[in-house]
Amino acid sequence: ITDLLLLPLLALLTACGVNRSNEQPWDELQSGDLLFTGDTTGMGQAVKASTGDYTHVALVEREGERLYVIDATRKLGVARRPIEEAYDGVMPQAYRLTVPFDTAAVIARARAMVGRPYDNAFAEGDSAFYCSELVQYAFTTDGDTLFPSRPMNWRDAEGRLPQYWVEHFAAQGIAVPEGAPGTNPTDMSRSPLLRKL
Repeated sequence: ITDLLLLPLLALLTACGVNRSNEQPWDELQSGDLLFTGDTTGMGQAVKASTGDYTHVALVEREGERLYVIDATRKLGVARRPIEEAYDGVMPQAYRLTVPFDTAAVIARARAMVGRPYDNAFAEGDSAFYCSELVQYAFTTDGDTLFPSRPMNWRDAEGRLPQYWVEHFAAQGIAVPEGAPGTNPTDMSRSPLLRKL
């Protein structure tokens, strides 16, 4: 009888696309780990077209058994929140640095920025932050960073500027910052200093 009940349940889970085998257990995460995700929003699709699959990165903070993320989003600006609130059951891809760093200092720098606005201009040096800019800042000490800036690209693989970016920057009255220094989640994930968990 037990087997007869389990078979339909397994079939239902498979049909619904539930697959736990590829999920990264949250209990293995440590302070200083980075979480990368992609999304299907308008901005997410424009980011993917210009830079690659990852559209967001967040910093992990562990307090005992509790896990938090510190990140910068358009909705919240720079915020610190429980990990389950940030991902709502969606498992991001976790990466860990392979070089030593001052974990407490990294977390302190990120937490000090909580409450700052989201950087819609994607400009370095102002008081606002976008997601990878916040992570870069957290891992910067005395002007040295583990994640250096590089010229930003806003164009797709065919060299076209997605309409999303044209409208996004026009709404702010600024030119598309093609070639300006910056970061993005996909480039950051490719750092030789990171390993995938």
